[in-house]
Amino acid sequence: MNKQKIFLGARIEPEIIEFVDKIAEEKKVDRTSAIKILVSAGWKKINLEKALQLYIEGKISVDKAAKISGLTVNEMMNEIAAKGIKSDETIEEYKEGIRFLLES
Repeated sequence: MNKQKIFLGARIEPEIIEFVDKIAEEKKVDRTSAIKILVSAGWKKINLEKALQLYIEGKISVDKAAKISGLTVNEMMNEIAAKGIKSDETIEEYKEGIRFLLES
C-alpha cells in the first residue's frame, strides 16, 4: 500500500471545526493532528460496527470479527457481550477458532 501523504481539502461546518479545535487543545496538537485523531477514531468505530453486524448475521466468526475491527479476540468478545449479542457459535466452532488462532 502506498504510504504517500495526500492533501485533502474539505468544507467543514463551524461547529465541527469548534470540536476539532477542542480536541486539538485537549491533546495539545495542531488542527491537522486533531483531524487525524478523529478520523482514526471514526474509522475504528465503523470497522467495529461492520464486524459486529457481520457477526450478528452469522457471516463471520468472533476471530474474523476481531481481525476486521482491529481488536484482540478477547476485546471482541467483550464488545459482543457489552452489546448483549448472543452467539449461535457451537463449542466446537469456538474451539476450532481457538486452534486457528494458536496456529497463526
